[in-house]
Amino acid sequence: MSSESRLKKAFKSLFRRKPKQVAYRPKRKVTLGDVLDFIAIAYFGHIADKFAKTFDLQKQLAQAGLQTYPTLYAARGLLYIFTSIFFSIYVSILLAVSPLALAIKVISIIILMLLPIFVLAGVLVYPAAKREERKNNVETELPFFAAYLTTMARAGVSIANVVERVSTLKIFKAIREEASMILRDMRLLGKSPLDAIEENALFHPSPLYRDFMLGYVTSVKTGGDVLHYLEIRTQDIFNNRMNQMKLIAERMSMFTEIYVTLAVIMTLVFYIFFTIQSIIPTGGAPGGGIAQLALFSFVFLPMLTFFLLWMIHSSQPKTPITHYGPYAILLTIGVPIALVVFPILFYATGAYSLLQGKPPTYRNIIGFTTTLGGTLIAMSLPSTILYMRESRKTKNLGDAVASFLRDLTEVRKTGLSPEKSILIVTTRDYGPLNPITRRLNIALTLGLHLERAVRRAIRGYRDWLLLSNFRFLVDSISVGGGSPETLESLARYAFNLTELQKEFKKRLRSYIFMPYMGAILVAASSILVLSFTGQSLGVAGAEAPQAVSATKLGNVALLLSLGAVLNSYLMGIVAGKIQDGKIVAGFLHGIILVIITIITIIVTLRSVPL
Repeated sequence: MSSESRLKKAFKSLFRRKPKQVAYRPKRKVTLGDVLDFIAIAYFGHIADKFAKTFDLQKQLAQAGLQTYPTLYAARGLLYIFTSIFFSIYVSILLAVSPLALAIKVISIIILMLLPIFVLAGVLVYPAAKREERKNNVETELPFFAAYLTTMARAGVSIANVVERVSTLKIFKAIREEASMILRDMRLLGKSPLDAIEENALFHPSPLYRDFMLGYVTSVKTGGDVLHYLEIRTQDIFNNRMNQMKLIAERMSMFTEIYVTLAVIMTLVFYIFFTIQSIIPTGGAPGGGIAQLALFSFVFLPMLTFFLLWMIHSSQPKTPITHYGPYAILLTIGVPIALVVFPILFYATGAYSLLQGKPPTYRNIIGFTTTLGGTLIAMSLPSTILYMRESRKTKNLGDAVASFLRDLTEVRKTGLSPEKSILIVTTRDYGPLNPITRRLNIALTLGLHLERAVRRAIRGYRDWLLLSNFRFLVDSISVGGGSPETLESLARYAFNLTELQKEFKKRLRSYIFMPYMGAILVAASSILVLSFTGQSLGVAGAEAPQAVSATKLGNVALLLSLGAVLNSYLMGIVAGKIQDGKIVAGFLHGIILVIITIITIIVTLRSVPL
């Protein structure tokens, strides 16, 4: 065969060859963030590395747990900074040539010139804020994790299996993220479990977590008594957490005292000032005092309350399990009911007469106040009923779980299997735990696996202590064999966790009554001050030149009453947030305070000469 024929045959076989099968790989869509990152690296990449080294971003990002390359984060920050500079200059030029007043121009340009400084501060502060958040969240869950690790170690479970198990547990959130980082280093980087744990803990922002995990690694590597170390350190962590709870309770008390002081004393001072300014003729603009009174009652005081709620929320310990059911009920049922109740009460109580230009009287002031209070009550009532039902289910549940685990340990010591021991214990009376134990007994009797049976038994419960203790119980039996020593350790830690939570609530119980006293004092004192001022100056028609009209007194009384109802409701939310750590817990206190405030206004408003 000639070379030409061979070439033709090869050419034909080339086109007859089947195409190579290539696995389909879906292309990742380019997002706006990718475009911004490209622009940031293209324009600021040459100085981003120096910026990152100057502010030690690598260490800060590592401690914050942000999986971002320091140079890329610095380039993003520089892009935002230079964009804010360009925006400030551009808008400042437009303001300079605008016909606005000189004072407004100067103030606006100064604020715009400060904008790049605020952006720079945000870029540098964000890792620090995330680092503090990571530290607080891990330390909140650390007692649970230490108890879980000790229980698994007593059962003979390897640390690799514990890390893999924790990375899938929903009862953890912050610790689950740490376990996922350790698991990533083990699987992708090929590190041993101990080296991955050491790498994770070495630069962790929480000293408690760092010392606990590094001590564990050292104890394993040196061949020490790992179980003794875990038990001693876990007890230390519980004691340390108890001291932290005391500090948090003291901080809550400080926030409450500051809030009540501002919301009562400052409110009374400003109410007296605005009341006198509103009813006594002055040289200022007409209605200036009434406008300031409305601004103070409906803008400043609510903003102060929201700020305090944010401070309390930032300081309180948080659980990984959040129940959004009451808030969904508030939006889907409470708000529509309030929209229906408001016009009904508005016309039924005679408050509509104020919109017809009639002067405020005792009847329509009480009607408008009742309308506002009734609307707030109607909006909050469905969520309150749901929350009260759930609270009734979980009341004293921690003590019942601890008793259940202690009895289970004693029965297990007789030599029965874990499942048989659970069947015997679930026939006893454990108060609020009885619905769960009955369902658990039925599920195990029908032959279901322990984990599936427990999942069915605790369905519908959102209490973190309950879910975590039963999760530990299932793992200690399914993974660790459920020896009597393991169950005894679990029962001891369940009791400690319950006592920790009870002690924290006990310390905060006495501060719940402070918002109650403050709301009643503001409602009564403000109306009495108005009554005293009106009676002292006299009403229009008297011969005194300083006499004021009943209309002015009525307008001021209306604003004072509506402001007292609204802010008493917000004070109730503060009381609930302090008590249970949830906004929805304050709806019940808000309803009670609104009713008490309305009654107080009805009694004290009779003394105002309307």
